[in-house]
Amino acid sequence: MLSPYELILKKQQKTPHTKEEIQHIIDSYLSGKFTDYHMSAWLMSVYYNGLNPTETIQYTKSIINSGKKINWDHLNGFVVDKHSTGGVGDKVSISLAPILVACGCYVPMIVGRGLGHTGGTLDKLESIPGYNGMLKYEKFTKTVEKVGCSIIGQIPDICPADLKIYNLRDQTATVKSNSLICGSIMSKKIAEGIEGLILDIKVGNGAFMKNIDEAKILSNILEDVAFDNNIKIKTVFSDMNQILGNTAGLYCEVLESIEILKGNGPSDLKKLVKIIACECLKLSGEEFPNSKFESAISSGKAYEIFLKMIKSHGVKASDVKFEKNNKPKYFRKIKSKKSGYVKSMNTFGLGMGLVKIGAGRLSLKDKVDPSSGIYLNVKIGDYIRTGEEIGVIFNSDEKKLDENLLSFQSCFKISNQLVELNNLIIDYS
Repeated sequence: MLSPYELILKKQQKTPHTKEEIQHIIDSYLSGKFTDYHMSAWLMSVYYNGLNPTETIQYTKSIINSGKKINWDHLNGFVVDKHSTGGVGDKVSISLAPILVACGCYVPMIVGRGLGHTGGTLDKLESIPGYNGMLKYEKFTKTVEKVGCSIIGQIPDICPADLKIYNLRDQTATVKSNSLICGSIMSKKIAEGIEGLILDIKVGNGAFMKNIDEAKILSNILEDVAFDNNIKIKTVFSDMNQILGNTAGLYCEVLESIEILKGNGPSDLKKLVKIIACECLKLSGEEFPNSKFESAISSGKAYEIFLKMIKSHGVKASDVKFEKNNKPKYFRKIKSKKSGYVKSMNTFGLGMGLVKIGAGRLSLKDKVDPSSGIYLNVKIGDYIRTGEEIGVIFNSDEKKLDENLLSFQSCFKISNQLVELNNLIIDYS
């Protein structure tokens, strides 16, 4: 086998790797023979020169091979998951998983923490007092078998190579590489043992993909890997030019997700949850996905499953009186400086503002504030008068609110003219 130097040089020269070479790189990095500085150089070469489709498929397989792959053949139901590329206020997974279980599916879901300006599902669920998002492998699989769904963070048993490589990518500014993104996303989903996957690729100023062309390049790569692993897949491209729902932050998003499970909640969030749920059910072969979805909500079954799931993750019965938990101590109003129609939101700016008031991390050592977040009274296209509230920000640290209020204020543009509304669903593939 080639030395680390030769393998790095090969990719620098844009020469494709063999399957054996890629497996050797991953194995050697885990064993320590391929050092951090070797892997950093290789990742940078991939960042600039890319991996071809065959290399990307093998890179993903090599990461899967670094840990366990779950087998659910003994379950009597379709095993499905969804993945979002990240947004602000994107809380779909929290209500989606129990809804799908109520419809007869199983959902083993591995999620992440906040990344950059985007919120993390794991952080949101861990804002529920007692919720353990890092269950051991055996507890995770038993919870899926018993409850139907379990939502955890990445544990060492599943794709340990990805966990190690991702931290290095974050430190070496090699995150935004489609092949590396694909390997990270799809390795975990395939290792979950799923039969079907819905991709929700966000597009807009609050997303990593700023336009539909970028999004489709990524989706094509992800879909190729899914097909190679016999996973049924559907991609939804959804708008991220404004916050999804009315809230963004941590515990406030949990409360909004509970409203969805009770048949309430903001219309845009409700619509996207339903679309993704129905697409999942279509992959399972369900002939009447809409009625299945509505029944899961109206019967109360989806909410019951949510309660069972969080209790299986360590939440005590006394803490399911959700309104009493994580109440913010401080609030600041965002007021409109003029009358008119909400023309745009700087969703990226809102996401970064949320990080700064405690809903995310500027470094891995930072602690999050479960009570932090934003509630918006308006969406793009709504009319507002001078002095009226666009929304309110809140947390447990008054100083952070005062320091960042003006930056939140600057994220909203008001126009005298009617505003053309964006479609929530931009496209399918």
